[in-house]
Amino acid sequence: MKENIYDNSNIAESYAGVTTPLTFSFVSYVYREVYRYFSKMMGTSDQLIKENKDMFEHMVEFIGYRIYYNLNSWYTMLSFFPGHRLNGEFMEKMMGVDKHNPLGKKKYSFYQKYLCYFPKTVLQIIRISLTFLFLGRLVEQFNTYFDKVFSEISLADLNKLTLVELKKSYRELDNKLLSCWKVPIANDFAVMVSAGLTDRLFKIWLDSNDAYSFMRPNANKPLISLDPGNKVLHIVNFIKKDQKIRELFLGGYTEEHIIKSLHDHYATHRVTCEIDAYLKKFGTRMPNELKLESETLSENPKNFIALIKTIVQGELTHGREPKMKSMKRNYDNVGLPKRVFLQWLLGWAGNAIRRREEARFRRTLIFGYVRKIFLSIGKEFRQKHHIKNKRDIFYLSVEEIFNRIDTGKKDFHLRSLIEQRKHLFKKWQNLELPRRFETAKSIHKIEQQALNRVAVLHKTVARQLIGSVASRPNNIYTFSGTALTLKDFDAAANFEGRILVTRQTDPGWTIIFPLLRGIVVERGGMLSHAAIVARELHIPCIVGVEQATDFIPNGAQIALDLQTGLITNLC
Repeated sequence: MKENIYDNSNIAESYAGVTTPLTFSFVSYVYREVYRYFSKMMGTSDQLIKENKDMFEHMVEFIGYRIYYNLNSWYTMLSFFPGHRLNGEFMEKMMGVDKHNPLGKKKYSFYQKYLCYFPKTVLQIIRISLTFLFLGRLVEQFNTYFDKVFSEISLADLNKLTLVELKKSYRELDNKLLSCWKVPIANDFAVMVSAGLTDRLFKIWLDSNDAYSFMRPNANKPLISLDPGNKVLHIVNFIKKDQKIRELFLGGYTEEHIIKSLHDHYATHRVTCEIDAYLKKFGTRMPNELKLESETLSENPKNFIALIKTIVQGELTHGREPKMKSMKRNYDNVGLPKRVFLQWLLGWAGNAIRRREEARFRRTLIFGYVRKIFLSIGKEFRQKHHIKNKRDIFYLSVEEIFNRIDTGKKDFHLRSLIEQRKHLFKKWQNLELPRRFETAKSIHKIEQQALNRVAVLHKTVARQLIGSVASRPNNIYTFSGTALTLKDFDAAANFEGRILVTRQTDPGWTIIFPLLRGIVVERGGMLSHAAIVARELHIPCIVGVEQATDFIPNGAQIALDLQTGLITNLC
């Protein structure tokens, strides 16, 4: 029986821990449709796409209420493209997964090789090369189209729409935006190829593992991922300049009181306007932003105010350290042609990474709007007594919800199904699962064995851990500081001047990155969010540190070896 590989090393960055059936059903649909469009864009024939229908439907899997990549499907998709074995290695590096790559060299007869396979491969290489050549322009066109369409769609007042109209709104978003998402995916492919090739050549030509540190965009503007964090510091500066507003944030008042006071007594004040503008633009950008069940900052501004309160307090008691500079390239050991090629390759990778971060922000907008649609559906379902409260909608799949809208009939089993899934959600929430399964067993069998297994936790304090160095600013070799250990995001935590130790980060964490002195994460590779933003901000960062949050106590003094990736507990 064929062995399957399920791995969430990378996807856990976006979907940390357990998530709900609604999120998985939407994510599964998005992966299926987007990668079908992408494969066609890259020159894959309609026939081959049709033959692999089942593969596209299983790009991701739901195991123990967690989302995993089905790596077999990803390796199969890569086999559609030229250089699939090398691309398999690049994909593993990008995803931060263990090396496996089952893609061997295909065997063809003379006729198949030179009359069928070779001409098709040449045409596909030309098509992919042209896509890469014009990718910058294609992304600009996509961004313009997306912004126009999304601004039009999002004008609708969802609270006034009927169930049928809400479903139609979802379908409109699907039809107008998902079909063209192949362009950002093509850019992701460009990131994978350019970064992977650059890393490989740095190792061969320069005997260096520092390629990722030099992948900076040619455009003289910061990553869009940094905008929320910079905007927050901007708001904090306004608060510090006004004594009454500063006292409001430092006076021990609750978040509710601060929000009410700002709008009742300081409605036109610059701070109030800046906070409202932030929530309007970045209200869906928060940790776990792609999990539909997550509560956004727009829904609950108290979390945002709590974060600002903590930063204001820290800013008043601690001086900010100047950020370190990035390393300088050394090409002394290579000739001019190789040097020019490496510089071009680094520029290509840097620009592709910048465009990828821009696409991630637009992806957040889509998920935020989909969340609003289903919350509005949940509100209608509650009023029709299909469910107990509107947030119960997250325990149904997209198909189940739309089937209920189509039939219009009350299902007396729906509430019991939701309660059953809530019970399972809580059960899985308290269980740890491996980040990777290599097995021929069915998912049902994997889950049964996990539920029957008795977990035994050995709490000890490790003296040393090791990971991969993702950011080494100013060519420093060692770095030490105080650890802030968080398994999950906590808006009330004091991030300033700490080395953040956590499981993984997604773009929603960027709001606190400018406050940090260092970053240690359990999951993710050199192209993970934490790694990219740390390099942009010149913050030391080590990724892929297994069980870091279990073995590094909060408040511990730790030392980071930025050559070997070794982390030492100094306590």
